[in-house]
Amino acid sequence: MTCDELRSELIPYHFGEVSAEARERLEAHLPGCPACVTELLALKRAIETADLAARPSDVARARLRAAVASAVGAGPRRRWERPLAFAFAASAVVAAVLAMQTLTAGPGAPPLGPSSPPAAPSSSRALSPGS
Repeated sequence: MTCDELRSELIPYHFGEVSAEARERLEAHLPGCPACVTELLALKRAIETADLAARPSDVARARLRAAVASAVGAGPRRRWERPLAFAFAASAVVAAVLAMQTLTAGPGAPPLGPSSPPAAPSSSRALSPGS
């Protein structure tokens, strides 16, 4: 058998769809023909790496995203929601800082600097030994 006659059998041979007689002829020919082996390997590589899987359409992807969002309970995001949430959080932090400063700066607040040792109590009367 010639190489040209065997080339038409390479694809069915790869998938195991050739008759036993054709398989025996191919297996007898391949060890002695590097060109046919190279072609068979290239064919196998092309078949195994081909991207034949169907891809979902844009409509199907949009429906899937909508279904997942409704299952999770998330609605469509609006462009203004994220900055508004950030502004609210920042204003809450500023309000908390101002409240703490106001509460700690009033009367009865602890001193801010290092404290001096307490002064000894002074008495106007001197204690005398016998009195």
